[in-house]
Amino acid sequence: MTDYRNSEIIHLSNEIKREYAQLHNLNYAELLTDSPYKDKYRVEMIALGEARRAKDPAYYCAMATQHATKEIWIVVDNRRTSDIAYFKSCYPDLCCVVRVWAEDNVRRTRGWSWKLGVDNVESECGLDHYPSDVIVVNNDNEEDNFVKELDHVTQWCKNQLTKIDQRPSWEEEDQ
Repeated sequence: MTDYRNSEIIHLSNEIKREYAQLHNLNYAELLTDSPYKDKYRVEMIALGEARRAKDPAYYCAMATQHATKEIWIVVDNRRTSDIAYFKSCYPDLCCVVRVWAEDNVRRTRGWSWKLGVDNVESECGLDHYPSDVIVVNNDNEEDNFVKELDHVTQWCKNQLTKIDQRPSWEEEDQ
């Protein structure tokens, strides 16, 4: 099994929630939960995120990663091609796109229900037709399979880091 101590999870959507909570004097911690409180503000948070991205598509990506300290980042909540473009342009040799998915019937058992104005907008389906350079991980309930698939992704990351560590010193200076 993979040692995950040198990795961290970075949530892009947390930055939108943080900004929205500050602007409207709301409970940020509660916006991070899967609750009616968050759902009450979801459409407005989506609008805020869209407005900010219209001015600067990379805004939340840069904000979310500015305090990262680990060697491997697991960036979740990538929902737009501009999010992936940011990471592929900033970290071209180190970016592995992973799509984690589950069937709708499985998602329903976890409390999800489809909502017009939420589940049919770019913030939820902007990557539904993303090109095939993606590793797909199934999250339907088979925990052992899910962990094995994540181990595969982590091994890919380690291999990429090893390749970069083995570059001749003159290549590093050019970066």
